[in-house]
Parts: sequence; C-alpha cells; structure tokens
Amino acid sequence: MRRVLAAALLAVSILAVTSSAEAKAPPSGFQVCGRTACAAIDAFADAEPLAINLFYGGEGSVELWSPKVPPASFYALHWSFQQGEPRTGYYVPLLNVFRYVGSASGPESAGALVHWIKLGQGVRTVLERLTSTLQPFSAPIPSLVTVGGKPVQDPASYLRLWSVGTPTYTWPPTGFTGIKVTSDLVSPWTDGAAHLSISRRGGFLMRDSTVYRIPMQLARLVRARASLR
Repeated sequence: MRRVLAAALLAVSILAVTSSAEAKAPPSGFQVCGRTACAAIDAFADAEPLAINLFYGGEGSVELWSPKVPPASFYALHWSFQQGEPRTGYYVPLLNVFRYVGSASGPESAGALVHWIKLGQGVRTVLERLTSTLQPFSAPIPSLVTVGGKPVQDPASYLRLWSVGTPTYTWPPTGFTGIKVTSDLVSPWTDGAAHLSISRRGGFLMRDSTVYRIPMQLARLVRARASLR
C-alpha cells in the first residue's frame, strides 16, 4: 500500500511539473557544489536533459522504492523553478544516486516524499564531468543521535541503519520511536527530511517512508541506545 501511495504521489508530482507552463529545466540551470567550489550548467540546452534525467526518469534513471543508502561522500545540487524558492538535492557518486525531496519545482518541505533516483549512464557522465574538479563533502559524522529524545552511545554507529533491512508491508500496531541524527554537515542522511524510527516491539525499522524488517538483536540494541558496532 505504501509503495502504491508513493508511486501515485510521484506521478502527481511529475504531472504537476510537466503540465505547467514552465519548461522542464529550471530557468537558471543547475549549480553543483563541493566543499569549496561550485560548477554550473547555465545553458538551457544542457540543463533540460539533466533535469529530465534527475526528475522524470529519462535515459535509464529510475526511482528506488526501498533503497539501501549507506552514508558516503556527496555533492550538493542547487536549482530553482520559482524565484525565491531555492531547492537542494544531493548526488552520491559511490552509490550512483541522486536524492531530492517533494516536487522538484515546488517549495521545500521536510515532510514531503523523499526520492532516491538511481542514475542512468548519460546523467552520470554529465555529473562526473561537472564534479571532476570539485572536492566532495565527506560522509557525515553525527555529533548526536537520540532515540526517543535520549542520547545513544556511539552515535556514528547508527549510520548503519541506512543500509540494513528487508522491506515489509506488515508490522506490529505498537508504533515506532523516532531516531534523530544531528550533524554539523547537512546531508541526505541528516537533513530535516531524513527519517529513521525503530519499532517499539519486534525487529522493524522505518527509513524514510518504508518499513524494513531487521534482526531482532539489532532492534534491541537501538531501543537500548547501545552501540551498533
């Protein structure tokens, strides 16, 4: 049911953009940034194919519905379809994925659907060229992780929760407890839209909008706020 709902939301999001009077590419193009510098695609002829691949699934780019995305080095992409509404997405070369939130052309919202896009070869080549002279941001190091508002031991070990589990559509009705990861570096794993929570009973983890079955021992360690190493 969650997958069907997510697919419907994505379809509505894409339709809203493609059926509008605006072009598929942001008017000012894209800016790709690393730690100390940025590169830009300003020409519409270059920006439109990039936008189609990133947002609309062109040339082999596909949405991942249950991604395993361990933290890694990344670049930030910036664009804007509307004046005063800047948007940010993230390109993770090691995983060959692009992540953005909500509608590509609308305002940012931490509660919107999170999209992880597996990139086709064409857009990957473009992004590799753009980032060839840039230094990426390093994978985030959490300064604090809380489970149910209380700090855990060994915060960095909780990043493994982004790459564990098997998707499931059944879980206990007892609910979930939120896991909040705090870092000095804004990233796909630590921004306001990144979501992790652990089931109050059983071995279940919610990551973004998908529930995963995880080993019971791992779930117990999370609920106990112990190290996950």
